Amino acid sequence: MSPAGHLGTLLRRHRRAGDLTLEALSERSGISDRTISDIERGVSRGPQHRTMLALADALGLQGTAREQLLEAARAGRQPASQNEPPMDPEPHRLADFTGRDAEIAAVVAHLVAGGAARATAAPVVLCGAPGVGKTSIAVEALHRCAPAKPRRLFVDLGGLDVVPLSPLQVLQSLLRQLTGDADVPRSLGEAAAAWRSAIAAAPAAVLLDDAANEAQIRPVLSPGWQGAVVVTSRRELAGLEGARRLAVGHLPRAESVALLERIVLPSQRGTGNLEELAHYCNDIPLALRIAGNRLASRPGWTIEDLVRRLRIEERRLGVLVAGDLAVESAFALSYGQLDGDGRKLFRRLSLLDGSSFGARVAGTVVGLDEGGAQDLLDGLVGLGLVESLHGDHYRLHDLLRLFAASRLRSEETSEAVAEHRRHLREWLLKATIAAGSCFEPRRRDAEALPGTAPGFPSDDAARRWLIAEADHWYSAYRAAAARADHSTVLAVADSLHWFSDLWLAWGRWHELFAVSAAAAASLADPLQQARHLGYLAWAQLTESFDPAAARTTAEAALGAAREAGDAQQCGWAGFYLAWSSLRLGDLDTATRRADAAASDFAAAGDVEGQLQARSIRTDIRSKGDPEAAISEYRELVDFVRQSGDRLPRNIRVVTETNAHAIIASTLLGLGDFEDAVAAASDALSAGTPGEFPSGQAAAHRHRGLAALALGRYEAARADLVDALALGTGTRPEVWLDEVREALASVMPGAGEAGVS
Repeated sequence: MSPAGHLGTLLRRHRRAGDLTLEALSERSGISDRTISDIERGVSRGPQHRTMLALADALGLQGTAREQLLEAARAGRQPASQNEPPMDPEPHRLADFTGRDAEIAAVVAHLVAGGAARATAAPVVLCGAPGVGKTSIAVEALHRCAPAKPRRLFVDLGGLDVVPLSPLQVLQSLLRQLTGDADVPRSLGEAAAAWRSAIAAAPAAVLLDDAANEAQIRPVLSPGWQGAVVVTSRRELAGLEGARRLAVGHLPRAESVALLERIVLPSQRGTGNLEELAHYCNDIPLALRIAGNRLASRPGWTIEDLVRRLRIEERRLGVLVAGDLAVESAFALSYGQLDGDGRKLFRRLSLLDGSSFGARVAGTVVGLDEGGAQDLLDGLVGLGLVESLHGDHYRLHDLLRLFAASRLRSEETSEAVAEHRRHLREWLLKATIAAGSCFEPRRRDAEALPGTAPGFPSDDAARRWLIAEADHWYSAYRAAAARADHSTVLAVADSLHWFSDLWLAWGRWHELFAVSAAAAASLADPLQQARHLGYLAWAQLTESFDPAAARTTAEAALGAAREAGDAQQCGWAGFYLAWSSLRLGDLDTATRRADAAASDFAAAGDVEGQLQARSIRTDIRSKGDPEAAISEYRELVDFVRQSGDRLPRNIRVVTETNAHAIIASTLLGLGDFEDAVAAASDALSAGTPGEFPSGQAAAHRHRGLAALALGRYEAARADLVDALALGTGTRPEVWLDEVREALASVMPGAGEAGVS
């Protein structure tokens, strides 16, 4: 029986054994009933591997039965004789090819302009995730450089097949296309010699599609030939010497919309939004084309009809099917190349809530350390399933996340999935407590943390982790609140209290502390309520800039503190009342509350609190007498220095840096620029950038602006650059914009004489 007949018989037998009609199998697999019928009747002799994977999955085939079906399809794609390599038709050039101007220009420039300067054809390697359009870019680029390379040769290397083409088969296919002779050499050495001879004077361009490895490519790169070679692969092919690599990513949103506009009928645009459709397609060209084709094939549909289906995450991959094109099948090809550990990691990455993640977090879902997770993640990157970002950070795009989640549901039990999710959230919260505790004035012992907490080698490492993994630990925090795990919520918020002052740019502290204040209220613990309402009042003042809400919150905190009989918390509530009243312009109330706070802190023996009360009283004074405020801030610095070891170093650093920075800012306002430079320098010498980056950023800003006013443009430029670097991630965007504006006036090329 021919391979095609064997495949059709097998598929029909399995379909009937499952009591499925053509229509039922089509709905279950996402493959059109016409395609299935063509396979069963032998019309389709060698269907695509992704098509067969989708059918095997839909039929529930495992083990030998699955392999027999896939092998029958592979046999249909093989030539009649093993001595005659396959002749692949070149992929057609898309009439509606859209965008990718930069990628096309880079490929064409490399192929046309650089060829004569090289002794050997240097390939362009287009690598990227499934469905991003690598082959379409390659075909388009080769057509655009057609005058220089009039003849094109094409070979599908079968990179995702169980047995991809061998180097000999690659050369044999090229020789048959170039010479028209079916009698080609049968050894690699003879084929390589024949290839060198055949291309010696032949201006040709070669497209090697879907490469599995470097060995398939190297024999084609014949010394002395100045031809064009373009390779596409989901793998990076890092071992290929002299290659120009272009990583192909998702389309920019504007190009996604432009592509959809070329496919979707004008009559279908009455309702719905093409931008939203592009969003649900994740800006992946394959998904965009499938969505556009589905709409075009159903003239009665509108954009909104399709978008409504795509909004349901669980159905999205199933909706992105058009004929024998399916996004899920394209992903499944890469997934099928992974070993067991790689598959486990990939599908469990869907448990992560953030769009990007570090190797340390990824390793948690499979019980691996950071190094072991990096090794597996490199394999996922190599197959285009995960995108590598900076350092040890990675991204799993939306549609791939949905595919990973579907694999997780189908390959692991719901009980196991729930346990993995519980373990991940527990680990994230322990890590958050450990990292946040690094910034407490007097750190808690490790034994005080719940369970075994992950460690951090330095405060800087803890800071980087908290910022980079915020999406993950904050999601775990909210999940703890949702299940009424109040003690965990309070422990996390307590641990982050001091760190919050170092990362004002996050913008979600008012949400986090509102959650912890609600948890404290649920426990009916007035002391905890006072503490966490104080945290919330701070966030409302410094982050959401709502002093009226902060005063209301602080009044509630004071009531809870008095109920608890705690002088220290009365002091902090009074401090926030003074601060919010100052912001509201109520100086009398601010003064009264600051004095009361100072008394409460003194009664509690809280030296740090006394510092804060003195600071707010000095702020109040500065409104009417800035020179007197400068004097009081200098007295505050003296008080800090005299306190010595009674104050933890980080409290001393923060207080001194802030005091000198405020003095510098006040002197700037008074036009005393020389003294402002000196005060800002004192602020910078109070600590290191790693200890208090936002305070050091402010000091660099003030010194830079003072230097600018004095005409010291090089010094101003250096300080403003440092202010921008330290302020990014620690200061609000409006603050950064002011620094950028000042920096723009002293950038190289502006000319110092022309700077005002």
